[in-house]
Amino acid sequence: MRKPNSPYNFQRTDVAEPTDKLVSAGQKLAKHIKHDDIAYFEPIKRPVEPILNIRNSLLVPELLTIKRQRMSESAFAFFRGTVDLMNHDLAKLKTSGVKVLLDGDAHLGNFGFYGSPEGQLLFDMNDFDEARIGHWETDLRRFLVSCLLVAEQHAFDKKDVDHFLANAIDTYANSLSHMNALSPLVKFTLPSTLENIIQIFGQLDGTPDHFETSFDKLIRKSIKKALRSDSNFAVKKYTEINNAGRRQFKENAPITTHISHTDYQQLVAGYLTYRAHTRCDAQLFLEDFHIVDIVRHTVGVGSVGTLCYLMLLEDADNNYLVLQIKQALPIYQGAEIYKSHHHTQGQNIVDSQLILQSASDPFLGYLDTDYGSFYVRQFKDMKGSINLDKLDWSAYKDYVLVCITLMARAHSQSPNSPMIVGFLGAKGWLPEAFITFSRNYLKQVHYDYQTFMHED
Repeated sequence: MRKPNSPYNFQRTDVAEPTDKLVSAGQKLAKHIKHDDIAYFEPIKRPVEPILNIRNSLLVPELLTIKRQRMSESAFAFFRGTVDLMNHDLAKLKTSGVKVLLDGDAHLGNFGFYGSPEGQLLFDMNDFDEARIGHWETDLRRFLVSCLLVAEQHAFDKKDVDHFLANAIDTYANSLSHMNALSPLVKFTLPSTLENIIQIFGQLDGTPDHFETSFDKLIRKSIKKALRSDSNFAVKKYTEINNAGRRQFKENAPITTHISHTDYQQLVAGYLTYRAHTRCDAQLFLEDFHIVDIVRHTVGVGSVGTLCYLMLLEDADNNYLVLQIKQALPIYQGAEIYKSHHHTQGQNIVDSQLILQSASDPFLGYLDTDYGSFYVRQFKDMKGSINLDKLDWSAYKDYVLVCITLMARAHSQSPNSPMIVGFLGAKGWLPEAFITFSRNYLKQVHYDYQTFMHED
């Protein structure tokens, strides 16, 4: 058996199999699946802290108050910060038996803009902290529940939403079929540029002209904001000139704080290791830069509490680059914290991102210190996102279709992804069953959110 060249072991891929056989294998797995195997979930009222505290125990204690505040803003914000709760629940369900490399947290808020190594603006999945090998429907279930939460915030009609999302599952299957019909090299290299999303993926909706007009309207403002979001923007927003005439990060405790001398030295040593094993062109580029300042900087919702740092680099001509160094926490899986015995979690996240994204940050890498594993990326490399609070019904539908298509593109990178096509095509009631599950799980999210808001 050959050694796997991916972050985790795949099933059924030690010997390559043709697409039609993989599709047939997926159909066979679906033969004995019953409606309730997919649709059933019984929501219950329960304490949530015992589950959340397993990973919270690994977080920075003084940041947990900020994490709670951000998660308290809405049911969707709570959902974003509680992937461990859903993993705990999904572990008890019957599975499809088909495993691929997952994003692991594929909710609507984890898609966005970023820059390619060539400076192109891409739109794709953009958070891989939970990435791992798992059953494909884990991503689909989490994605659908997030869609319901956003639709609920906008008071969209439930019947219209359910009908649309069932059709979106068909789009997911069709997108997988489309990707698997491409030549392997095209599928491997096709970037998720806005042009490709519109011209290729938009055709799957059957109305490319409408799709292009509506999607353009949806993203126009976000594109302008993303294009302005780069290291120069980060330097202007987050740094200042100190009394000694040197540039440093602005202090904004507890969100942004300078670190101890010991931590500073640990990160400097880790940075040198990161630089030594990153891609050779990035290595050469970084040779001209030296470290000016490092701060701890809190980001996101689910990420609050992890150790996250910003590193300011400067070259001899006073050009700046800002890198983000983010702690890579182990995965919550099977009701316990899971750690790979083959790679550190920082490397797992980096490897998964390189596979699941159509193109990635040239400065993407990882480092390990005595107190944790970290991954490194450029801070503000054209990063941007769609404001989910501003979606109308038409924009909501277009956004969901784009995201579920990109999720299919990511899943298609796993060699056994045609099995998903076979599985979904075997039973016509599967989309409806997934929607029923999602509605049931939506009640669980609300139960948990209410409990969370009243727990001390």
